[in-house]
This record gives sequence, structure tokens and C-alpha cells, in this order.
Amino acid sequence: MDKEGRGQFKEKVSRFFKELPRKMKDLLYPENITCDLCGEELKMESRYNLCSRCIEKLPFIDGDICLNCGVSIDNEAEICDRCQNNSSVFKINRSPLIYDGSARDTIHALKFGGKKYLVKTIGAMMADAFLKYHMEGEIIVPVPMTDEDERKRGFNQAELLAYEVGARLNIPVLPALKKTRVTSNQKELSGKDRRENLEKAFEVVFPQVKDRKILLIDDIFTTGATANECAKALLKGKCREVSVLTACITKLKPLME
Repeated sequence: MDKEGRGQFKEKVSRFFKELPRKMKDLLYPENITCDLCGEELKMESRYNLCSRCIEKLPFIDGDICLNCGVSIDNEAEICDRCQNNSSVFKINRSPLIYDGSARDTIHALKFGGKKYLVKTIGAMMADAFLKYHMEGEIIVPVPMTDEDERKRGFNQAELLAYEVGARLNIPVLPALKKTRVTSNQKELSGKDRRENLEKAFEVVFPQVKDRKILLIDDIFTTGATANECAKALLKGKCREVSVLTACITKLKPLME
């Protein structure tokens, strides 16, 4: 074997060992064999790697939606009550799912159960929502966590979703935002307090957002406070516009009679 042949052989061996962990994982945990939610064997191919029963349980958004946040509405209004009481600087938010039932359980399993394989399922639904609603985006930017919070969880779910959506839509991902300070837990705050809690908590760290249409990615849209503060920072960084794509949006609270 000549020098060139030995070099090619070494390269093949090196590539084999680099790919070995992935090949072993595929062998031990093959995809598209069992449902990602219930674990039942899949009888047929599924776009979301879910069985028909689990797909039927998911609260997909359909029908009339708020033109701003994308939540389902059951009246003739174009803007939901939540958005009428809050101003936003982002263009729109769209989500494939209502944050309820099995959709909520799925997000919890990802965030708190460490089931990162669910990113593929959720990301596929988000990519489909992007196409369904004719959204635009030249660069995908995930909502950031503080370094401390990311260390505690071990990952940033918004970033994982961003890369999955980006791969499916062929849109580059840029972690252009940084969370500059620790904030209180949003779940425990009212809408007004959520906005004040996150005020000026984000800043742009990559100038490449300038003059670009940004697609901001997060897991849950509640009041829009997080999306709005991130959008403010991106617009301050001279981007053209910000659209938001989230996995789920919380239900509207029923009006008091």
C-alpha cells in the first residue's frame, strides 16, 4: 500500500470510529419503531413518530386564530382579549399546539424529564406550522437562558428546538441573544409583572441580525412578555422584523360572566 493509500485507509478508520457512537445508538434505539409519547409499537409510518391515538389526543390549533398571537378563538374577533390588552413589537406568533393535556405533558417531559429526543417530534410540528401560516425568517434565533439556568437544566430547550426547526426549513440558526441577568420565575407572576420582570433582560451579541428577518424560537407562549423583550433587543440590533414560532401557546382564560 502506497503513502496515499495508507492515508485514505487511516481516514476511513477515523471516520468509522467517529460515527460508531451514532451507529450504536441507532441500533439500540431505532427511530420510527415506537411512539415517542406512549412507547407503543408503530403499525405504520408516522410524520411525527407518534401513534394515531397520541396524535388524536394532541390539542392542535385549527380554525379561527388571533391574528397576533395565533391562539384559537371562538368568536368573530380578529384579535384575542389577551392581545388587545398588551402591545407587542414582534410581527406575529404562531404555534402548532395549545399548551394543555398531552401537549403540556410532552413539553414537561422535554424540559424537566430530559427526554431530548422529543425535540424531533415537536420541531416537526413547529416547522409545519411555519409553512402552514406562510411565516418568514432569514435567521432563526432561540430565546436564551442565563448560563446558570442552562447549567442546572443541562440544555436550553429553545436552542434545541431552534436547530431542529432550522434543519427542517433550511434556515441558519444564530444564538444572537444573551440573557444578561437572572429574573424571577415567570410562572408565579401576573402579566404586568412578567413584562417588568424581563425588561431589558436581553441583548444582541451578534451583529449579523442587522437588516435580516428574524424567526424567534421558544417552547411556550404565555403572555408574550418573553417574546416581546427578545424582539425589542433584536430590533435595537437593527433587524428588519421579528416573527415568533413557539411549540405551544397557553389557552385564553374564559371571560367572567
